[in-house]
Amino acid sequence: MVLQPYVCSALTELSEKEKTIFKRFLSQIGDVCEELTGVRAFVPHEHFDPDIHPHFTPTQVDEAERNQVCCNTSLLIVVAYAPSWGGGIEVEMANNHGVPGILIGAQEKFEARLVSRLLRGNPAIKEEVPYETFDHAIELLRGVIPRYLPVLAPV
Repeated sequence: MVLQPYVCSALTELSEKEKTIFKRFLSQIGDVCEELTGVRAFVPHEHFDPDIHPHFTPTQVDEAERNQVCCNTSLLIVVAYAPSWGGGIEVEMANNHGVPGILIGAQEKFEARLVSRLLRGNPAIKEEVPYETFDHAIELLRGVIPRYLPVLAPV
């Protein structure tokens, strides 16, 4: 199996409107990975969204995502958008398996110290990417991702 980037973030406590917008953004990150490297990122909500796939148990989700991060991931892209209990778990799994991580989040969240220092200090996190808008984040990621993964397609 080809290793692929993995995009993680909080979704659970977002409003339905926020979820819709934010899921689109996370999927865009997956698309950018594919454009740059030829390999689409694994975006968890596309596989285990509780609204679309309510039949998966918490244990099944943990086992599947744990396997994905630990065995099939080349780069963890962590999107610090909302408080989360799950994203930190994925970062530590990546750390334990030598998978580098990029932490992206809104500039104002970094400036206001609203992104956990424990998350920011995890050895898996190799780079922080503060952005102003989702479009700005995508633009920045186009420059950052190639530093961690081989670019197979022209940018």
